[in-house]
Amino acid sequence: MAKRHSDGSGHKGQLNRRDYMRLGGAAFGVAALGGVGATAAVAADPDTVVDLGEEGLSNGDEIDSYLEEHVDNGVEVRVPEGEYDWNGQGFTGAVRDAAIIGQGEVILNNVAGRYYQQIRARSGTVEIRNFTIRGRATGDGARFRLQTNSSGKILVDNVNFPDGSEEGAKAKAFYAPRRHAGVIEIRNCYFANFDDNGIYANSPGASNGEGGQVIVENCTSRNNNIAGIRVGSDDSIVRNCLVINDEVAPTSRGGTNNQRGIRVRSDGDNLEISDCEIIHSFTGTGAPIQLHRGAAGGSGTISNVRILNNTGNRAIFDHGGDTASGWTGSNISITGDGDLRHPSHFDVTTGSDAEEPTGEDPQGSTDYTGTPQVSEGTDRLRIMAEESDGATYEFTATDEIVPLYDLDVYNANRGENGEEAFENDDGTWTATGALSGASTSGDTFEFDGFMTAFQIEGARDSVTLYLNGRRISKEDLLAQSADADDESESSEPSEPSEPSEPSTDAHRLRIMAEESDGATYEFTATDEIVPLYDLDVYNANRGENGEEAFENDDGTWTATGALSGASTSGDTFEFRGDITSMTIEGARDAVTLYLDDEEISKDDLVVEPDDDEEDHDEEDQEEEDHDEEDQEEEDHDEELSNVLLIDGTVSDDVAQYKVVVSGHIEQSDSLSSVVDGGSPWDKIQDRVDGSTATGVVAKGLDGYRFSGELVSFQVNGNVDVTLEEVN
Repeated sequence: MAKRHSDGSGHKGQLNRRDYMRLGGAAFGVAALGGVGATAAVAADPDTVVDLGEEGLSNGDEIDSYLEEHVDNGVEVRVPEGEYDWNGQGFTGAVRDAAIIGQGEVILNNVAGRYYQQIRARSGTVEIRNFTIRGRATGDGARFRLQTNSSGKILVDNVNFPDGSEEGAKAKAFYAPRRHAGVIEIRNCYFANFDDNGIYANSPGASNGEGGQVIVENCTSRNNNIAGIRVGSDDSIVRNCLVINDEVAPTSRGGTNNQRGIRVRSDGDNLEISDCEIIHSFTGTGAPIQLHRGAAGGSGTISNVRILNNTGNRAIFDHGGDTASGWTGSNISITGDGDLRHPSHFDVTTGSDAEEPTGEDPQGSTDYTGTPQVSEGTDRLRIMAEESDGATYEFTATDEIVPLYDLDVYNANRGENGEEAFENDDGTWTATGALSGASTSGDTFEFDGFMTAFQIEGARDSVTLYLNGRRISKEDLLAQSADADDESESSEPSEPSEPSEPSTDAHRLRIMAEESDGATYEFTATDEIVPLYDLDVYNANRGENGEEAFENDDGTWTATGALSGASTSGDTFEFRGDITSMTIEGARDAVTLYLDDEEISKDDLVVEPDDDEEDHDEEDQEEEDHDEEDQEEEDHDEELSNVLLIDGTVSDDVAQYKVVVSGHIEQSDSLSSVVDGGSPWDKIQDRVDGSTATGVVAKGLDGYRFSGELVSFQVNGNVDVTLEEVN
């Protein structure tokens, strides 16, 4: 028989999970203060603090076991400043009123590769603050998965992912599934170089989603594929964020690179995009803002936004043609050398009268302006040449140089005449290469240390250097080394592929230019492209400066070419599959496209990789996750190992109560009883619904069995409450 304790004080009792476990078969009592209308509650204690340093965690240790042991409901776990190995586990042990907080700079070195952390908030708030995850995500679908019930909230603050993922990893920094129903806030975070979105959070806004709100504020997204920030549910907000696409992101599993900035993918209402800057200085990216056709019928506002767009995609792309009809735009500035178009009813300033993005970090520092700096880690150098007679180059660094042969664009080239890097006798490294200058060519390297010498021979004036995606002069690059003395040179050879014979089921694309200064172009298709060199008119041209098509490593094909603009000129190709991207440089307005002899706009020609297949994959994975969760809950429900007894015989008055548990609760006839036949109140049927039980008790004992934990207990009246754990 459990010992009983009565508490007539009416004070609010608070017990965390460990308090419950220590009670075992003991009991506690709850009494209301002031009679009917007053309530008392049992809830998790948010004031419990565990310092992992005091628990034995030291700099360099693996942190997972410490997190798994101490992260719990009602507990604030503090992680001392330092650097720890992280095996991808430990953040998932609490579902209400909990926090995991780094004290100062806390770096978690991702030694597992893949991580999949399901952060849940069934009620109250779960917080994660002040962590930086270093090391690229690998494997299948790494992410922090954030999901709340309608009464729950998740706050993620200053959690950073600078290294992103490998190509095809289907990884993202943060993901909100369809079942998210409460509030997620992601603040002051930096995430870069993921292959499958930076923040993927539109799923709650799908037709079968729970509609939870997502707030993204003061965040920086850099070079994330698919989209930097992706939202779509009601009342979701993207505010005071910086999105930069200035380098190629890792290729998605589907083989695409589209790098949109902010993407509205579902038809939620009352969305907000405000006080943001979007910089698309790399021509291979997607639209800075896309209102996807899946968002048609929704509504929102875009205000106080500055966009730099050097791409051939519209600055604000109304993907479905009328998706923007429910949206308003005000005080928007669009600059750049690319497509500055936007929905016509938006209040937009373009060109020289528009305000350029400042590139300031949302948290106050300048991340994009000024001279780019060599970092303490590995840096990336891209060496570019516009149309010219070509150039050769050689440069030396104080530490290792690695040619990047496997990039989709601006890769270094293997082979006898390709780029190479080697270690010198004094421990420095030197790289050499060449740029053909035909159209636009480029080579990319990674290097450690500082650049000490750089020499360029040939068409020096056509060569441009980019450090970590930002343009830099050779002088500024060398000036960052105390040992800088020499010059060096830069360039890349192009290797045209021999075209195959036309396919019998191919479409024909003709690219025309009227009298103008000419234009260059590049387009990619999902299947083979063949330049038609032997047509009588509007044929493609052979030769060093002619049109060419080549197969990419991911199986897609890309074609490049140029139109002189003298009189009327044109090139013709046959292709299979869909055209997924097309860029035109030069006299864009003079260029006309014809698909199978019918004029077509570039927007209508390009079948934008819609990620629908990837979305379905995501949803399939999510359904598997749901099945696992549901099975876990069913297994948990079958283990109704906890007993709650509510005794109304301690008072002559009737008592009303409400019980909420984290798992499943059922009334137990074997545990319930009445005294002397009970009272009319005891004949009233108590109501049980999943995790909640409400009832009245007078001359009797109401007994329940439940799984999970006791979240809260409220009572009007006086009762004794006994809580037992049955093993």
